[in-house]
Amino acid sequence: MTAAPRHQRARGRARTAFRQDQAAGVTRLSDLYQSHPMRVLFPRPAKGDPITAVLATVSGGIAGGDRIEIEIDGGEGTESLVLAQAAEKIYRAPDPDPARIAFHLQAGPGAGMEYLPQETILFDGARLHRETVVDIAAADGRVLTGEIAVFGRGAMGETVRDCAFRETWRVRIAGRTVWRDAFALTPDARESRFGLNGADAMGTIVCVAGDLATLRDALRPHLPQTDAVTAAVGCIGPLLLVRFLGRDPAALRKAYYETWSRLRQAALHRPARLPALIHC
Repeated sequence: MTAAPRHQRARGRARTAFRQDQAAGVTRLSDLYQSHPMRVLFPRPAKGDPITAVLATVSGGIAGGDRIEIEIDGGEGTESLVLAQAAEKIYRAPDPDPARIAFHLQAGPGAGMEYLPQETILFDGARLHRETVVDIAAADGRVLTGEIAVFGRGAMGETVRDCAFRETWRVRIAGRTVWRDAFALTPDARESRFGLNGADAMGTIVCVAGDLATLRDALRPHLPQTDAVTAAVGCIGPLLLVRFLGRDPAALRKAYYETWSRLRQAALHRPARLPALIHC
């Protein structure tokens, strides 16, 4: 009997570390590692933005069985911005082995770190496990991060009927876990009123910085509550959490980035606009 062919799998890794140049008063790159299909690019920062790194998947997408590891390390007192070059595509998996993406964000004492995502688009038949770990060394560290997931290629009329998506989050401050979250998508959960209620997209923003209660109260009146997209904000201990659900991925994207712009200004004291790579 002829054995089934083995598909080629990607094993990609990207590590970027920053340190503070005390003499010059600026943040500089201190370590860089990248392996296919991951690449890290360093465009000239926009006015008012810190050193900027762009993560790119040069294979064009991620398939079942691929393994991607991304580590961003912001040393003491650093200010950094990391963003995705484009939406990430998760292709149909030919077998049950899922793609796995692991993010590890580390912010040193007094550091300000921003990881700005673009959409992860899950095709029908996709299998993805995504894990995000955020380590903040001290209470004065500031982090703004998040994720967006889109189910299917709506512009092509694709309906996602078979998709396995698991996402976990862990946030630690000074070594102590302050928030853990786990999500698993099933067909029933997607359609249930107590699940995604038929949403075609979802988004999460996590913020650790400053006076969170004031941020929450200032943000709440600006969050959408429409048939296309809804959002809610709350504080969980030292963490601000914003959740989005949308039947219109484009409307969710717009609301997500408008919220992000407000938060990056209030929490990180950066311009209330998005980098040029992000188009709304």
